[in-house]
Amino acid sequence: MNKLAIYEQLSLEIKSDIASGILRSGDKLPSVRKFALEKKINPNTAAKVYKFLENEGVITSIPSKGNFVSQDVENLQSIQINDLTEEFKDLLEQMRLMCIEKSKILEIVEEAYHGFAN
Repeated sequence: MNKLAIYEQLSLEIKSDIASGILRSGDKLPSVRKFALEKKINPNTAAKVYKFLENEGVITSIPSKGNFVSQDVENLQSIQINDLTEEFKDLLEQMRLMCIEKSKILEIVEEAYHGFAN
């Protein structure tokens, strides 16, 4: 079960789409109403997603025109790295609390990293 609020989950989804190239700098996002319908969420939650992303600098809101992916690609990548780092730290903390040895954690990280390279 995901501990994050719906707006946080959807914000991460949009950031992931940007990081993977599905969304690019300057792309227009759906209107709040259309986004709410697509995701089957309350329009207020959709507005909160967009406001959250705007506050982080991920998207830009232009009155009467809509919401667009930010032109600042470096900022977007930095935000994505920060988010992933926080998730990784949370996971490491859980492993540490389970008394998993540092050497075992490093072994898991190495195996996972090399597994993705193949």
